[in-house]
Order: sequence, then structure tokens, then C-alpha cells
Amino acid sequence: MEKIEIKYDKRKLLPIIIFFAACIIGSTYFVFFTDKFASNQNIKFLIIPVNLFALYMIFTQMKRLLDNSSIVTLTKNYIEINEDGKPLTFSWTEIKELRIEKRQSGKSEVDILSIKSDTRTGEVNISPLDKNVDDIRGLIRNYRP
Repeated sequence: MEKIEIKYDKRKLLPIIIFFAACIIGSTYFVFFTDKFASNQNIKFLIIPVNLFALYMIFTQMKRLLDNSSIVTLTKNYIEINEDGKPLTFSWTEIKELRIEKRQSGKSEVDILSIKSDTRTGEVNISPLDKNVDDIRGLIRNYRP
């Protein structure tokens, strides 16, 4: 129990990738290969940015799926959060405030781990991780002196 690394839950990322891939395939088929939309040039031009956005979403989710780096790392000496690819390390003694809070993100709520010290702050979304919020709270309680 020296070091715990919490990573993205791959089971939560895969349905998002499948959804956007199905959107690309389905929309391309309907716009270019059905009689109803094949003659409308405006829809053909509209589907290009929509599919590019879906490709971007697939790319970002695949990057998370294949990346094996930890998002939250806990040890007896420090906690490290990976904030958009930039790891922030806080020793337990320098932390002034550590909270897990729910925030609105569109129509859904996400859980945010927020850490503040005298010199810096860091936040990371812990909803898509392989441990749930209660597990992360328990681990922080165990590791924080």
C-alpha cells in the first residue's frame, strides 16, 4: 500500500467512442447513399464539420483509452493529480484545502477533486476514473496523515 495510481476507467470511455463512430458511419451513409438526402448539397456540406467534430471526439477518447498514465496518485508523502497532461504534486503538509464536490457540466453532474495550497490550486474530474468517489475519499483518508 505504498502507492496507489487511479487511472481512467476504460469501460466508461468505450461507449463514447462507439457512439461517435456510429454517428459518423450513420450520418455519412444517410447523406451520401440514400435517395432522400443524396440530392441535397447543403446537407453534404453540413455533415463534414459534424463528422470532423465526431472524429475529434473519437481521437481524444482514444488517446485517453490508450494512455496508461495515472490521473490521481496517492502516497504517504504526497498526492499528484494529472491536470490536462500536466502533473501537479502536492505534499500532504502543504495542502490547505482538499475537496470533492459535484459540479454541473451541461445536463449532468461531475465529481471534481479540488486541491488548494498557499501557492497553487489544482482540479481534476474524477467521474471517469476506475475508482468511484467513495473509494477515492476512503483512500485519501487512509493516505493523508
